[in-house]
Amino acid sequence: MSRWLVIVIAVAGLAAAAVVEGVRSNRWGTSEDVRVAAAKLDGVPRSFGDWTGTDVPIEPKVLRIAEAAGHVSRTYTNRKTGAQVSVLLLCGPAGPIAAHTPEVCYAGNGFSMSGNPTRKTVALPNNGSATYWSVLFERQTPPSDPLRVCWMWGVDGDWQASTNPRGEFALQAALYKLYVVQTERPVDTTRGPAPDPIHDFLVDFLPEVNKALTAS
Repeated sequence: MSRWLVIVIAVAGLAAAAVVEGVRSNRWGTSEDVRVAAAKLDGVPRSFGDWTGTDVPIEPKVLRIAEAAGHVSRTYTNRKTGAQVSVLLLCGPAGPIAAHTPEVCYAGNGFSMSGNPTRKTVALPNNGSATYWSVLFERQTPPSDPLRVCWMWGVDGDWQASTNPRGEFALQAALYKLYVVQTERPVDTTRGPAPDPIHDFLVDFLPEVNKALTAS
């Protein structure tokens, strides 16, 4: 192989890598794929099953940092149990959406992670499943109730607790990320196993989300 051919191949490889990174990082503006994916968030229902949602404003700065092209920010309350969870569902270019994880933003608000994240699984209809990360965040100053924070990334209705989201989703034009947060308070375990409101919520919520995101 001649030296010039080697140089041409190397330059072509660098150019291709630059294009991929440019798409991932949203360097040239929001792509049509990302706009279409973000628009599908309009179909995520405010009410379903026993859950009723209320929209919660989110600071534009948060969306700029996440480079989100679309979002859903709501508090959902279970009409029967009174359980309440906060939801933030983001959509944007894969690079930025994959990069940001909760330990960064919660640390900025004085919270520290208690232990390591645990991967959990939730069963979905038609023998499907989804995995998500779950961890407790605590704050001593000023004191506040600990927060149970769960998160996952999604493409085409497939939700995963990825250990390497930047690499795993590198070839995706658009990516979704879902946070579900609950204030964790003492539970009377003498009456049996403590309930898991986030797990129960995801069992009901993810099928509704997938209907919206996989719609043509």
